Amino acid sequence: MQIADIVTEYGAYYQNQGQNLSRLHQVARVPFETESALTPVITDDTVWTAAKSTISRLVQPFQKKFTPLGQAEFKPVKIEMQHMKADSEEAPDDLEATWLGFLASGNLKRSEWPYIRYYLESLFFPKIQEDLELNEIFKGVHAAPADGTPGAISTSMDGLKKIFAGHITAGRITPITMGVIPTDPEEFVDYVEDFGDLIDKRYWNGAMQLNMAQDLQRRFERGQRKKYGKNTVDNAQDLIVKSTNLTVKGLPSHNGSGRIWCTPKGNAVLLKKKTQNQKLVDIQTVDRLVKFLTDWWMGTGFIIPEIVFCNDQA
Repeated sequence: MQIADIVTEYGAYYQNQGQNLSRLHQVARVPFETESALTPVITDDTVWTAAKSTISRLVQPFQKKFTPLGQAEFKPVKIEMQHMKADSEEAPDDLEATWLGFLASGNLKRSEWPYIRYYLESLFFPKIQEDLELNEIFKGVHAAPADGTPGAISTSMDGLKKIFAGHITAGRITPITMGVIPTDPEEFVDYVEDFGDLIDKRYWNGAMQLNMAQDLQRRFERGQRKKYGKNTVDNAQDLIVKSTNLTVKGLPSHNGSGRIWCTPKGNAVLLKKKTQNQKLVDIQTVDRLVKFLTDWWMGTGFIIPEIVFCNDQA
């Protein structure tokens, strides 16, 4: 833990001046919001496999001779999970002779000190969710860590950005050519409406969530009001793309990216194994140190990449 500034400001001693948990304040922390855009699949398989099945044309004009049509085709679908973890270590004794001493205890077992509960509930578990959202679920590119060295940021799993790139390269996702995203809010509304018109018409009638960066969502809302008038849309309708089945959703994970995409909800999946451990932890006391260990598996991808609709801005 880093408490040098506390010691410098308040001294290397504890004096009860009424300080308590209510004096500990945090900046806003981002939840794992992109999870809601994906369909959870609980599985023990670290590589989830399926197949896309299609059939070519069958109907033809009548004749008495047998003229077969309709060839079945099957394409493999493979989505991988990656094993990830959270390890941490704290030395609660460092708190005792400081302003933070109210988090210490006379209990010999450091794992039962008040600080441990505060650390887990207010810092450890919320940070796991934020890391998944900001670093992994969209931006992640899996890379094996060097032995004994913590892995680098955004290397715990293959995120959606990499998944898109792979399917586009393989020709299984064809981006809709839209060009540069307009900075003018009203022009951006036109851009989004044009995008909706270019989606495969077979998917016009089913509701889909149009995922994008949070600043793009705000640009869309302002453009809607500017284009259609302040009195023609209310807050509940601001995020619906006019005359489409699309609802705009800004996701923290997408911030910094121009990628805009949608697909039927069940087509975008989040594979999970042992993900209950994101809210569980193995607490180990070693000498006077307290160690925190947890691990789980997670992976994301698309069952049928061909029905993922995205723009051409990565």
